Amino acid sequence: MRIGKYEVVKHIATGGMGAVYRAVDTELDRPVALKVLNPEIAAQESMLNRFRREAKAAARLRHENIVAIYDVGEANGTYYLALEFVDGIDLHEYIGRKGKLPAEEARQIVIQAAKALDHAHNQGIVHRDIKPSNFLIARQNERLLVKMTDLGLARTKSESKEEEYRLTRAGTTVGTIDYMAPEQSRDSGAADIRSDIYSLGCTFYHMLAGKGPFSEGSLPERIYLHAEVDPPDIRSLNADVPEGLVVVLSKMLAKKPEDRYQTPAELIKDLENSDKLKLPVSQRDALAKLADLAKEEAPLEEVGSRARKKPRPFGPKSKKDKNEAREEPAPWASWIPLAIALGAIVLVGIIILVQLLIR
Repeated sequence: MRIGKYEVVKHIATGGMGAVYRAVDTELDRPVALKVLNPEIAAQESMLNRFRREAKAAARLRHENIVAIYDVGEANGTYYLALEFVDGIDLHEYIGRKGKLPAEEARQIVIQAAKALDHAHNQGIVHRDIKPSNFLIARQNERLLVKMTDLGLARTKSESKEEEYRLTRAGTTVGTIDYMAPEQSRDSGAADIRSDIYSLGCTFYHMLAGKGPFSEGSLPERIYLHAEVDPPDIRSLNADVPEGLVVVLSKMLAKKPEDRYQTPAELIKDLENSDKLKLPVSQRDALAKLADLAKEEAPLEEVGSRARKKPRPFGPKSKKDKNEAREEPAPWASWIPLAIALGAIVLVGIIILVQLLIR
């Protein structure tokens, strides 16, 4: 089958907008990935615009870690993009095959992905759909190579609000919920490079845990979790993740954009020096240390014993003292003999008085 000057060789994948084929540019004799738009999708103006915006965004980018675009066109009513052919698989499938990735391998992948985002950021482009399936994994000269792809939802700084409104108004999903930043789920127009960094953080988490941070629940539930709930500690799912990467991941997944890395360059710097990063001492840890110090300085008697619960600071402390305390008379004991004597005197007086009256 031929589409324009491209001879289709093999089907690679089918997605929501169309299919991707391995093809050959018959004029330049080079392999390409031919992305063909589904005719039913192409009949929708909004989706056709999305297809064209992907071509425009990709045309602005030239980077080792980004799939290059060669051509865009239409042949006999079939719309297509000719892209750089990458002989590999997408990251989602890669994780599915390997399970949880080793921490160092995941770090190297995220570094390359962040370099792709850094280049896009410098060109004024926000991807808005960062997720595992939009990164291709290949081997080049015995090293792992990462390529970012699919700029169909990308937004540029020069894009008008009307163009953005037309895309979002059409009812298309501007992003993927499992990897979407909280502010992007509220307003896709509010997404910026920090939103892409959050999505890359979710992708990083997926590599280390074997699943996304919030991969279960209904659509509203997952939106809520991204906005309000911290994901499970990555070390509870992968104990081999070093402390430095926990620090990086936590900052990438901060709920507020201002608490995240502000640029991919900042992220890359920490990723390349993650062995020097340490988790901050939490308030709970600080209190625990204070409690330990207090125990070291406490008296020798057992803390929490019944004696400590009912202290007797003025009472006797030894058995001898207790015995002595029992032998000591009570303060009112000395009045008893006097009371008996007085009672006897009163009784004798009464008897004498009675006898006198009888006489």
